[in-house]
Amino acid sequence: MPTPVRRRAALLSGGLAVSMIGFTATAAVVVADEDEALAPAEARTNAQLTPEANIHGLKVRLDNARRPYGTTLFGLTAESGTSLQAYCVELHVPVNYDHPGMEEVPWDQYPDPDSPFHENRDQVNWILHHSYPAVDVEEIEAVVDVSFRDGLSEDEAIAATQAAVWHFSDDADLARTNPTPEDPQSGNDVRALYEYLTGDENVGIGDEPEPELALDPASLTGESGAQIGPFEVSTSAEAAQLSSDLPEGIELVDADSQLLGEELADGSEIYVDVPEDAAGGEGSFGLEAEATLSLGRLFVGDEYNKRTKDEYRTQSLILASAEKTKVEVEGQVAWVTPEEPEEPEEPEEPEEPEEPEEPEEPEEPEEPEEPEEPETPESTQSPTPEPTSPPQDDEDDDDEDDDETQSPEPSAPPEDEDDDDEDEDLPDTGTDSTMLIGAGLVAMLGGAAALALQRRGLTVGRSQS
Repeated sequence: MPTPVRRRAALLSGGLAVSMIGFTATAAVVVADEDEALAPAEARTNAQLTPEANIHGLKVRLDNARRPYGTTLFGLTAESGTSLQAYCVELHVPVNYDHPGMEEVPWDQYPDPDSPFHENRDQVNWILHHSYPAVDVEEIEAVVDVSFRDGLSEDEAIAATQAAVWHFSDDADLARTNPTPEDPQSGNDVRALYEYLTGDENVGIGDEPEPELALDPASLTGESGAQIGPFEVSTSAEAAQLSSDLPEGIELVDADSQLLGEELADGSEIYVDVPEDAAGGEGSFGLEAEATLSLGRLFVGDEYNKRTKDEYRTQSLILASAEKTKVEVEGQVAWVTPEEPEEPEEPEEPEEPEEPEEPEEPEEPEEPEEPEEPETPESTQSPTPEPTSPPQDDEDDDDEDDDETQSPEPSAPPEDEDDDDEDEDLPDTGTDSTMLIGAGLVAMLGGAAALALQRRGLTVGRSQS
């Protein structure tokens, strides 16, 4: 047997939910978080309406009702053959004997979400535990401080109890006057019991009846080489019979890894021992017991909540009495082969970084071309002005002759303050500037001499004439 490693996990969203909460000296104990919503498997009873087993009470008149209503303690037969009895908790829906199938459901699954039943079901449950048939008529007489006419009869007790249930499930009130129109003499007895069941004594029983047999949770999954569990058994019976449908080699054991017997008591724990070499698989096991169903269990038509057509509607009933009946639940288990952890891949050696390419040497800049020397302009000599013949003078020349004519002095060219700078900027022509200036002066002097000679000639000519 493998080392017990107990796992408890819900098959929720296809996953395995487990958490470790403790260790022992020999093995780790791993179970599900206690806060997880692991749905239990609860024994639910299916039954059939059995008209021949009905017990009728007196008809009663309700406030604001046009006609009296019949009262009945309905007979049901469970699948195991056990007889059950129930009262109506849905006044305005008739019993549909064409669809007699009834199924047990939690109180929250009452068909009408707007019914007063949801607010008053605690009071309904109290009535079922304190009236007929759970309590016989003699005991009721002793509790209710009223003098009944010839004692409380069975049909009077049924009529008063059903009217009290409708008061809370359907907000219907028993008429104060003539409550039993077809049997007026029983009216006071019926009203007396009705007022007791709906009065201050009714403080309600708020706890919904526990199932007579349950397995919590309904299903678990785990791994080969582990003990999957625990599944906890709860039952009101003395013992539950254990059976299993598991592959060979898979065994049911207790918390000490000991094989379980055929009978389990309330509070027993079940573990599924899966060998380490077992292939992945699944299986089931069952529990069966004989127990008396709790009062207050709700039965609705087995097609009522599944179909919307009126033809499937039938009156909802609440259990008022039951014999011992067979109840059973089933647990489901599955396991998988644990995956071997993958060996971590060796990290790849980082590639050696490539040597950076040597930067290209920049090209040497081309040497700028030497500027060409400007051509030296040829030196030009200033032309020597030739003497011009004087125009013939008119009679007024005599007046002019009196004036002494003086030769104009050549004017020196203006000196420029920036000559030195300009000379620096002028290109070198190869001719000495001093020579050029001298030549210019000679030319000017020559011109002045020529003008003087010309004027002199004119003066001689006039004197000779």
